[in-house]
Amino acid sequence: MSRVPLYMHKVAGWEVTATGLAANQPQLQHLDGHRIQLQEGTVQFKALSTQFNVLTTSKQEVCKDMQELFRQVEALMVYLRAAVRQHYGRDSEKLIEFGLQPFRGRTPSPKAPLPEAPKPADPTAS
Repeated sequence: MSRVPLYMHKVAGWEVTATGLAANQPQLQHLDGHRIQLQEGTVQFKALSTQFNVLTTSKQEVCKDMQELFRQVEALMVYLRAAVRQHYGRDSEKLIEFGLQPFRGRTPSPKAPLPEAPKPADPTAS
């Protein structure tokens, strides 16, 4: 279902007014110049609206193509990164040339001192 933009209701109103002015042209001759301007403006606006719709459709198609290509290239990148890591080794500094982080070992976490165990109560100290 195609949605009609809200401004097209205004354009329909312009056409009704232009039709009314044309039908009553003998009584409204003094508005002839403005009637012609209204008709020309309406035609131009409709042409621009059509052009806008064509461009919007084209933009949506381009966006869809870009998304598909992005997914394909990202899948290729995953494969190539894995292949480079396999070829050079996961800890090779050569990986930096490919924008990859070499594995440099795990940083040992600082060990917190263990809390002292509570001293047993002295049974003679009561």
